[in-house]
Amino acid sequence: MIEETLLAVMEDAGTESWLDQALKDVERLEKVSRSDLGRVLRLLEATGASIALVEVSEHDMSQAMAVITALSNARPWVTVVAVCRLADQETLLQCMRAGARDCVVVGGDPAELRDRLRRHQLVRPSFAGDELQSRSRNLVMIAGVHPRVDTGFLAQNLAVAMAAADKDRRVLAIDVDASDEGVFHLDSRNNFDLSQLLSSPDTLDQTLIETALEEFRPGLRLLSGGNSGDFLGDRGADLFIALTRLMGMFDRIILNVGSSGQSAWVRAIGVHVGELLVVAGQEVPQLRAIKEEISSWRPHLPSSTNLRLVLDGYEPSLPPALEEVGDSTGVPVAAALPMDWRHRLEAINLGLPMQESAPKSLYNKKLKALVAQLDSVDIEAPSRWSFFKRA
Repeated sequence: MIEETLLAVMEDAGTESWLDQALKDVERLEKVSRSDLGRVLRLLEATGASIALVEVSEHDMSQAMAVITALSNARPWVTVVAVCRLADQETLLQCMRAGARDCVVVGGDPAELRDRLRRHQLVRPSFAGDELQSRSRNLVMIAGVHPRVDTGFLAQNLAVAMAAADKDRRVLAIDVDASDEGVFHLDSRNNFDLSQLLSSPDTLDQTLIETALEEFRPGLRLLSGGNSGDFLGDRGADLFIALTRLMGMFDRIILNVGSSGQSAWVRAIGVHVGELLVVAGQEVPQLRAIKEEISSWRPHLPSSTNLRLVLDGYEPSLPPALEEVGDSTGVPVAAALPMDWRHRLEAINLGLPMQESAPKSLYNKKLKALVAQLDSVDIEAPSRWSFFKRA
């Protein structure tokens, strides 16, 4: 008997019915649609399943291959088994190239299927523990709770400060909320964007990044979102492939998702997020919105994700006080950045990071403290109750 949970990514009712019969002695078989790849990865994490069965249909072969590639890249210790109606030599080769370690044919001998799955369960890669922790914690997502919050300004300065704090660190800052005029508020233009990258995620490697994205500052590269569109459908597989590979190329990825489509991004790639910086102003309506936003985001985030609040435009002489904000929102306040409007406006108009236009400003000092706080997470992993503690 197969005692361990198995995960099946299925679309066809006939294939699902055959699998139910063939694996009727399996203690737990979780089935999910490939359109929600984030849920697939969350289920792998929650159940501890080491095998994922992925349906491969000749009608949408490319999407099936993208799902196999995404799973094998994002969770390399999981054995991906392709489930095909017809297993000719070409289909088998495509599955293996995508990352599948085995291929079974619908309608085959159930006893043979169970035996093969049992053998796969006995073989587990030795790197399943530490590598997950190190590779899944280098993505910092920045999300706002109101359109008046300028998440792009925070993201650009955070990325510059992180790159400057360690000359050997490789940082990628992605602005999916970018306008047609440039990336963030910086004087930087690039014809290559995330939308183009997703058109062929299999070709993504270090050479492409170095060729397509010039360094904005030493150790820092910028990437615009472009016409990214909706990532909750089939294109989500391409996004997972690209992000997983980028996370292996850079020490830190700063992802600015803005204040309008942020919930869709959390749902689509929340499983990758190590740090989620929620940005809000000092206005009471914005602070009240934080709890509601986070409650809807929590199911899409790993238990190890650190949620922190960044107050932007904070005025200490006005209520509510920082301690009150932390208590009322239930999120630790990581930083209270001053408005510092004169220096902020100057930096935006010059297209420069605040570190260069106003290095001695209070904003810059507070930002350096935030970077030091985020860097300390790499030294000691947070406890399971870190969400309820103050930073």
